[in-house]
Amino acid sequence: MRKNDKIIIGIGIIVLLISSTLIYLWVPPSIEGEGINEEDIFSISGTYTDDLPSAIEVSSDNPFYALIATPLAIHYNKDGKQQVIPLYIKNLTNPSKAIIRAENIIGKPIDLIIKNSSKSIKNISLEIAERYWKKSKAALIIENNKEGYTLGIPATPIASYLSIPIIITNNIDEDITKTLDKLGVEYTIICGKNLTGYKNTLKFVNSNDILNFTIALVQKKFGDINYITLTNPLDAWPPKILDKKLYSSKVFETVSYATSMLLNALKGLATGRTYANFSFKIPDDYKYALVKIEIMNLDPDSVDKFGDYVGILSAGIDDPNEPMCYQTNELSSFGVASKGTPAIRDENGNIIKDRLYNEVLLYDRGGAKYNMVIFGEWLTKKVGRMQVNVEVDKLENPYYARMRGLSSTAPYLTAYRKGIIFAKPDFAFYADDNALTKKGETCPGFYSVRRNPRLAYAHNMHVFEKIHKPLNNLLAKLADIDLSERDGLRYLRDYYDRNPIYITIVGDAEMVPRIVYDNWLAPLEEDVDKITGAELGYGLGTPSDFIYGDIDPIYGDYSNLANDTYTYYPYQENIVGRFAGWDAQDVSAQMARTIFYYDILKKLGDWKNKAGLRVGGGQDFQRPPIRYTISRLTGNSEEAVKLPTGFSEISMERAKKTVLEPMGFNVTAAFDYKAQLAGFSEDALNELKKLNLLKRFTFFKNFVAKYVGDDVAKGKEIMENSNFLFVNAHGSPYLYGMVGPSILGLGVCGPIVKYLAERILSCIDGGFFGPGHAYQFIGSDEVRSVERLNMGPSVMWLDSCLCGKIGGVYPKNSISLALLHAGVNALISSSTESNIAGGYLEPKKRLYDTPWSVAKARAIASMNAKREIYPDPHFGYLLYKDMCSELMKNETIGLAFRNARNIYLPEDANSTFWWSPPLISTDNPLLDLSLQKRIDEGYKEMGIHQKSRVIKNKYFEFQEWCLYGDPAFNPYIPYEK
Repeated sequence: MRKNDKIIIGIGIIVLLISSTLIYLWVPPSIEGEGINEEDIFSISGTYTDDLPSAIEVSSDNPFYALIATPLAIHYNKDGKQQVIPLYIKNLTNPSKAIIRAENIIGKPIDLIIKNSSKSIKNISLEIAERYWKKSKAALIIENNKEGYTLGIPATPIASYLSIPIIITNNIDEDITKTLDKLGVEYTIICGKNLTGYKNTLKFVNSNDILNFTIALVQKKFGDINYITLTNPLDAWPPKILDKKLYSSKVFETVSYATSMLLNALKGLATGRTYANFSFKIPDDYKYALVKIEIMNLDPDSVDKFGDYVGILSAGIDDPNEPMCYQTNELSSFGVASKGTPAIRDENGNIIKDRLYNEVLLYDRGGAKYNMVIFGEWLTKKVGRMQVNVEVDKLENPYYARMRGLSSTAPYLTAYRKGIIFAKPDFAFYADDNALTKKGETCPGFYSVRRNPRLAYAHNMHVFEKIHKPLNNLLAKLADIDLSERDGLRYLRDYYDRNPIYITIVGDAEMVPRIVYDNWLAPLEEDVDKITGAELGYGLGTPSDFIYGDIDPIYGDYSNLANDTYTYYPYQENIVGRFAGWDAQDVSAQMARTIFYYDILKKLGDWKNKAGLRVGGGQDFQRPPIRYTISRLTGNSEEAVKLPTGFSEISMERAKKTVLEPMGFNVTAAFDYKAQLAGFSEDALNELKKLNLLKRFTFFKNFVAKYVGDDVAKGKEIMENSNFLFVNAHGSPYLYGMVGPSILGLGVCGPIVKYLAERILSCIDGGFFGPGHAYQFIGSDEVRSVERLNMGPSVMWLDSCLCGKIGGVYPKNSISLALLHAGVNALISSSTESNIAGGYLEPKKRLYDTPWSVAKARAIASMNAKREIYPDPHFGYLLYKDMCSELMKNETIGLAFRNARNIYLPEDANSTFWWSPPLISTDNPLLDLSLQKRIDEGYKEMGIHQKSRVIKNKYFEFQEWCLYGDPAFNPYIPYEK
C-alpha cells in the first residue's frame, strides 16, 4: 500500500525537523509523581503471555468490553512490530448475519468471549489483564461512566501502542492494586476526574490532553501520523426514556394496489379503499419525542414469492396552520415500506413477520396530531390486511444515535492504522433550543435537515464551527503550521495537497454530521411554504462528507455552487471515508473484513478476478414532438420521455471494455430486466396466470417468463460473485430497481401489447406506470432482499439517486447500509439525485427527436463500438473511470476516489447536454409522478431550446458521492501496477 510520494522541500524539511524535536520537549500537563519523564512512558512495551486468543468476541451490551479487548487484539512490540487478532463486537443473543459471516470467512477460532456475567466489569478487566499479560510497566485505567468512556475512546489506542492492559473501575481499590503489583505496573494512565492514581500517574480529564499525548506517542513510535479517526462517544449513551405512549390500530383491510390485478387496483382507487388512515398524538409535555412506527403486513405468505409489501404514502402533522409539506411528509417520507425493512425470519429463512419499521425523532411537537396514509401491494390478493403500532417515547434529550455504539469500534481500527482519534460529544447536531435560524427562531419538527430545512443554517454552521475548524487546527498542529499567520491557511492547504492524510469518520450523520449543500433540485428553502411535500419526502439539499477533506472551503458557504478559497473549483486535499452501519456489529464486521481482506481472498479462489456490471432500464431519453406533448398533458414534467436510444447499453459496454476489462477482470454484464436481483419461479408464474378468468386468457406465461422469470434475472449471481461492481439504476434511500419501461406492458397478451405499452405508457407518469409495473417487485434491490445476499468483500459503485443518504434515515431502512451488511467492503454511493448524461446518443443536433435521427445516432454509436470507440463518459461514469484508473496505480480506495473527484469538474464542467434527468424511483407510480412534477421549474434552467452546461448538476455530482468504508483500504486488482 502506498500513498503519494511526499515532496519535501525547503520549509517542509524545517517543519519536520521542528516537529520531531517537539516530541521530546512536550510534557503532559497533568503528571503526578516524582521523576516522571515522557520518554519513560513512550518506551513502555508490555509483555504478553504465550496463550493469546486467536480471535475475540465481545458483547455489544457494554461498550467498555470493546475497549478492554482492543490492546489484546491490536498491539505493538518495542520495535513497532504489529500483531493483530480479529475482534468482533456481537449481540450474543441476536447476532447480526454480518458478524457471523465475518467470523466464518476469516476462520480463526474464537477462544475469548467477553460478555455480561455475574462478574463486574472491573473484575472482567482485571481477569483479562492477569490472564494475558506477563508484565506491564503501565496500565490504562478508565472510569466506569459516561465521562470515562468519552475519554477512554481516544485513549484506548495508547494501550495498543504501549501493549498495556485496560482496566475499567470506579475507584482504585485493593483488587486493582493487587493486579497492578502482580504485573509490575509503575505508571498508571488515568481517564476520569473521580479516579485517583497509583504510583506514578498521568491523569487525563479532557480529550485535548489525550490527543496531544497520542500525537507525541505515535510520532515517537511510528514517525508521521497518516490517519485520523473522527467519532462521537455520545453514540454509546442513549438518552433516558422518561415516559411512553402506545397506540395500535384495528386490522385494516385495503384493496391491493398491485397492477397484476389492474381492474381491482383501479376500482380500489376509485372507491378510496386502496388506502387506510391512522392518527396518533404526541403528548403535550414531550419536548423530544422518539416515534417508533411499525406497520405489519398480516398477509406475508407470498412476500418471497411475489415481492408483496405494505408501505406509507404520506405521514405528516395534522394541522392546517403548518406548511403543506409538513402536513404530508414531516413524519415519514413516501416510499418507506416493508420491502425497505429487513423481514423477521426463523432459522430456516422463512418469514415470521413482514413489517415496515421506522424511528423518527421530533423536537417541540408536544400536543401535535399526526396522520399516516398507508397502503399495500399483494400481487395475488384482491384485499390485504395491515395493522399499525406506534410507540412515542419521551426522551430526556435529543442525542439519540441511530447507529448505536459505533464509537466503540473506532479504537481497534485506529490502532491498526497507527492513527489518532479525534472524539468529542460536541460533534453531534440535533434539533433543540440552541438550533436557531438566521432570525434566531427555533425549528420545531423533524430532527435533521432532511425534512426540516429551517435547520440548515444552524446545522451547517455547526459543522463549520464545531468540527471543521477544530479539525483544521489539529491538521495544522500535525503539520506545524501557524494558522494565525497571514497565509497560514494557504500553507495548510498546499501541505496536505502534497501530503494527504486519511480522515475516517465512524458514526451516523447526526453524531458526526455531514454538511448539507443547497441543491436546486431539492432546495434548502427556509420559507417552508415554498417547499412541496414531494421535495420534502426524500430529503433536501446534498449531504456530503467532502468538507472533512477540504482544507479551505469558503467559511459559511453551503450553496449549490460552493467553492474554495484558493482553487477555481472545490478541491479535496485529504482522504475521507465513513464507517456506518445498522449497529456496532455491522461496522465491526466490515472492519474485520478490511483488516483481514487478503486472508479472506485466499479462500475465495477466482472470485477476486471477477467484476459485475448491472445497468438499469429507463435511462434512455428522447423528445419526440407528439409523444412529448402527450407526456406533458398527462403529468410528466421532465424535458424528455423514457424511450429507447441505445444510450444505456452503449454506456454499459463502454464501462466493460474501457474500465473493468483493462483492470484484468472477467466481466459479467446485465441490462434492464436481465439485471434484476431475482425473478418469478415457475410456480409463481402459474399462480399469476390463474388469478382470474381474464388472466387465464391474457397472461402469456412463457412470454412473461422471458423478462421476469427466475432463470433470466442475473443480479443475485453478479452481486455475490463479483469483486468489483458498478451498478447504475433508478433508486431511493431504500431501494434501487433495474427495470424500465420494458416491462410496462407485461401480463396483457404478448409482444405487440408490450411494444405499444413501452412506447406509449413510458410517456405517462415518468415512464413507471403500466399493467406490468407490479412484476418488478420480486427483483428490485430493496433492503428486505439485499440484506439476505452473501456478498464477498467487494468494492461497489452505486450510481443511483439518494441511495447514499443516511441522515434522517433509520439505518435498517438504508439500501447502502444493507449492502454493507451483506458483505461489501467499500461502497461509494450518492446522497442525492444522480445525473444521467442526457440519455441520448450523439449526433443530436436539435431538441426534438425523430425515429430517423435516433436510429442514425444509434447506428453510428454501434459501428464505433465495434472499433471500441465510445462516447465520452460524464457524471458518475466519468468519476468511476477515473477512480479505477487511480486504483490501477496501487492507490488505496480513498486516495483513488479523492483524486478522481478532484479532476472531475475540470474534466466535465464544460460538457453540454440537452437535458440531464435524475435517477429517482420509488417503485410506486403515484409517488414517482409527484417526484417528476417537483423538478419541472428547475429544468427550465437547463435550457429549453439549446444545450446547457448544467453546472449546478455537476457541482452536486461532485459533492454527493460518499465512501462507506476504510479510505486506507487497498483492494485487489488483477492488473494492478
